[in-house]
Amino acid sequence: FNRQNERIYAASRLEADEQRGIYQQPKYPKRLIVWLGTSKNGLRSPIIFKPDETISHKNYIEVILQHAQAEGEQLLGDNFIFQQDHATPHTHRESLAWCEENLTFFLDNHRWPPNSLDLNVLNYYVWDAITNNMQCDKVKDYDSLNDETSRGIRHVPKSDLLRSIENWLHRILFILKTKGAFVK
Repeated sequence: FNRQNERIYAASRLEADEQRGIYQQPKYPKRLIVWLGTSKNGLRSPIIFKPDETISHKNYIEVILQHAQAEGEQLLGDNFIFQQDHATPHTHRESLAWCEENLTFFLDNHRWPPNSLDLNVLNYYVWDAITNNMQCDKVKDYDSLNDETSRGIRHVPKSDLLRSIENWLHRILFILKTKGAFVK
């Protein structure tokens, strides 16, 4: 058995199976979409779409935006900022119109940072923190993925999340100060 590259050298298939077996794994797992909100008060309840389900502007409005609005208002009243990125359902005219009509503070698509993952706390901290708190070997199907994702979310330290959000505020202020110049 060669642990370095997970290969088993054996005289027969039976012997290889007894030592650990050879199992095929897909190179790329099925696509899965998870929506999650965050604030200084903690992570919000996720929306996990079924495998291979896509998001259109219609289900984005009906499922995600209405959920985000309810969660934001429950957590912070009208005092929350809703930030999106340039995903197609986000930029659809009906999605933008819904946001302008229903959200008090909304960064419209003219004020979004262009492809700046470092300006979204979910991208530069939260997803890593969640996956580090998951036991991925327990994920066998959609339901177990849902359970482990929820478990990972519950175990993200609130103090680390707060520090990341404060970091986000400094990042935004720095970009405003440099008039949108490249930030390292």
